[in-house]
Amino acid sequence: MTGTSAADRARALFCLTTAIYYEAASEPDAGQRAVAQVILNRVRHPAFPASICGVVYQGPHSGGAPTACQFSFACDGATARAPARLAWVRAERNAAMVLAGYVYSPVGLATHYHTYAVTPPWSRSLVMTAVVGAHFFHRWKGYWGTAAAFKQHYLGREPLPGRATGAAFAALPTTARPDIADGARGASGSGVVMSATVQTNAGIGSTPAEADRLPPAPEILDRWKDTGGLR
Repeated sequence: MTGTSAADRARALFCLTTAIYYEAASEPDAGQRAVAQVILNRVRHPAFPASICGVVYQGPHSGGAPTACQFSFACDGATARAPARLAWVRAERNAAMVLAGYVYSPVGLATHYHTYAVTPPWSRSLVMTAVVGAHFFHRWKGYWGTAAAFKQHYLGREPLPGRATGAAFAALPTTARPDIADGARGASGSGVVMSATVQTNAGIGSTPAEADRLPPAPEILDRWKDTGGLR
């Protein structure tokens, strides 16, 4: 992301943090970084958009079918719940690490994942690369799943997240929201975009009890409990 604007970096961080939070807030750091790595893998793969926000909100928010969300939280109303403050800060920390160049190598070339709680039909046509926390990770078979296929260049700018972000978006102070970051910077003349860490420490979550409460972990089906690894 070298050379991108401060506004685009803020949008990328916000979109990646949002995906990590709503997909893996209850996961350990390894699980959150694994989810983030899949998003970065998609950015580099020509089958997907070439930006962080483009990948995270691919589907109806980018002109696709209403049921075409690549990440369920973007379609199922999850973002109507305001983020828990401490959980958001941790998700943002892991997002920042990945955007700074950290690679979570255990997932390999995975471009897909799902929880223990579901067995989507598409998973049978892919190759499992890892199990991290409550998620199975998969790559494509054939050339599409080889390192040579990951040759797409980063777009260099980030689309606006828009209303798809729901409460997470609305909870940010106006000086930090990625939809008006350019306008806020122009109005103030400061050229500064606040980091989400500063925003969330300022009070996402209306009470301490709400701020510190994590979303529930995904339900694990009996057949997957205590598997301890690949099967």
